[in-house]
Amino acid sequence: MKPLLLEPIPDYTIWGSDHLSKARGYDKNYGTWWEVSAHPYCTNKIRNLEGKTLQDLVDEDIEDILGPGMTAHELLRVAYLDTQDRLSIQCHPTDEYGLAHSNDFGKHESWYILDAVDGATLVAGTKTNDKEVLKKAVEDGTLEQYLNYVDVKKGDFVVIPMGMLHALGKDILAIEVGTNSNTTYRFYDYNRKDANGNGRPLHLEDSFAVCDFNLQPTVTRAQNVTHCLGDTECYRVDDLFLEKDMEIETKDSYFILSNMGNDATIIWEDQEMILPQYDSMFVPYSAKKITIKQGAHLLYSRVKKG
Repeated sequence: MKPLLLEPIPDYTIWGSDHLSKARGYDKNYGTWWEVSAHPYCTNKIRNLEGKTLQDLVDEDIEDILGPGMTAHELLRVAYLDTQDRLSIQCHPTDEYGLAHSNDFGKHESWYILDAVDGATLVAGTKTNDKEVLKKAVEDGTLEQYLNYVDVKKGDFVVIPMGMLHALGKDILAIEVGTNSNTTYRFYDYNRKDANGNGRPLHLEDSFAVCDFNLQPTVTRAQNVTHCLGDTECYRVDDLFLEKDMEIETKDSYFILSNMGNDATIIWEDQEMILPQYDSMFVPYSAKKITIKQGAHLLYSRVKKG
């Protein structure tokens, strides 16, 4: 199977900005863009394979697409987050809790910062592990003093494990690489109202059931050279700055390339494919190998078998 060029899926959010929307010719502030997804919530159409989605291909021949012994649990999800306001404070369950209570896997995720205003921050973890203190702070509306804020700039990478409180801050454009889940428990929302003047619901029972307040993030600071951004229990992400052509084999599984720079040229067999800026390419296991031409700046994400 050839490498797959995917059609992004815009998803409106109340905190969304328009940086990526404008770049893609849309006049609405879409906060989330699903770049790689084969999940019941949504799945990407294949631009270079008419009439098919990524979920269709997985359902038809999962080994051909993902690799030997792989399941839906080993599918990575990639999405852009484009913020003009801060996200709600939230957490994700473990696989065990998510499957039992939300009919979905847990979620381990990470953010690569594509752009951020000076002084931009995000929330990752808490300053106390005392659950009772945090429960009272939520009730009193004083939670913010207990949150762990991380300063971020372009090129930084932050790993958020399952069960850790977190939230992307405002005025940030990031790409998220994570496991195949869409289950989020909202812990705190700054008393924010929706378009109808209603507060968005919180999921405190689930949040306190799954949160581990001892967890802290792993932060890799920006480097303009090829390096490992994060090597987690679920996946590995590398930042590729290619000064010469690079060949990558699928080996045991598929991998994903996300273009952080100018249009990139990918060679598969005798075909030359252009991966536009911001777009992602899903390279199936059966593609065997591809060559990336020099000058590209890509994120290279691959799964670890669970």
